[in-house]
Amino acid sequence: MARADEEVLAGALDYAVASAGRLGVADLGRPSACAGWTVADALAHLTWSLRCLAASLTAGAVRDPAAAPGDLAGAAAALLAAARHARSRRSIAVDGLPLRCHQVLVVGAIEAAVHGWDVGGRSLPDDVAVALLPELPLVLGDRRGLFAGPVALPPGRPAAERLLAAVGRDPARTDSFSRRAVSNGETGSTERGGRGAC
Repeated sequence: MARADEEVLAGALDYAVASAGRLGVADLGRPSACAGWTVADALAHLTWSLRCLAASLTAGAVRDPAAAPGDLAGAAAALLAAARHARSRRSIAVDGLPLRCHQVLVVGAIEAAVHGWDVGGRSLPDDVAVALLPELPLVLGDRRGLFAGPVALPPGRPAAERLLAAVGRDPARTDSFSRRAVSNGETGSTERGGRGAC
């Protein structure tokens, strides 16, 4: 597992944790950029996702994380620690088939970057966006239902805006609490809580 993967993951996780750190208790009930999700829902989903990825890297196969208390910062630290300890591991087993650890880290970084923006509306760091844009096909591929459909942008937009638009976010709407939630037409569950994909 390349150190560059860890650095991109660390940058995305730092961004998400900083975005969440700007929130107050009153913000948690407000709508996020995900249709039907509050800010609290999006944070819970991201925390669960990061813990799931950390458990999978540690076990060498996809694992649902044990129900453990903890905040987003704790989940981010757990994933980064698991990534560092999995340097010698080339893949994890998904339904008996190997998935490269690189892909697991890409999923974690994209989840952190996108959902960090969903709850905070802060500009994504350029270096994170530039690194993740070419990796999007690894995450989206034929699994478009994981995120909302793409948003059209004029040519020549910055990498951060192109990344957000590719996963259904309108980067022109920078106030995550006043913009209308993204409508994606998906009703599938992304976690045990049963909320739709976003």
